[in-house]
Amino acid sequence: MRTSIYCILSAILFAFASCNGEGNDSVDITDTTDLDTGKIDTTLGADTTVLDSAGYVDEEAEIANEIEKIYGEQWEFCDCVVKNDSVNNAILEAEEDEEIDRIIARMDVIDQHCKEMLTTPNTTPDERAAHEKKVNKCLKAAKN
Repeated sequence: MRTSIYCILSAILFAFASCNGEGNDSVDITDTTDLDTGKIDTTLGADTTVLDSAGYVDEEAEIANEIEKIYGEQWEFCDCVVKNDSVNNAILEAEEDEEIDRIIARMDVIDQHCKEMLTTPNTTPDERAAHEKKVNKCLKAAKN
């Protein structure tokens, strides 16, 4: 039993000792995230890097820039919320196929201009609650 343990430990030590650290030093530092029909390329060291006041990369601004490059001008948060709510209500009330087709075409336009809002993650309960509060505030303001 001891002999087999020594053999296994020796094999492991031999494997570590035989690694000389030489290998492929080139590492691909491109992280590409697929968004429906386009790609967001977050290459480290890109010329368009947005830094915050402390000199760190402002990830939200970087993502917003990439989304705008791909999908064009993005609308404000409340505009997107109100328009999405309006389209959802119209879909529920639509009865004819032609009407539904027009609404779906409008949904596609709204989707293109609201990608930033639609791709923002709300993963924690606090983030979801803050997002819901912000959405309700937009809808309440639109009704007035």
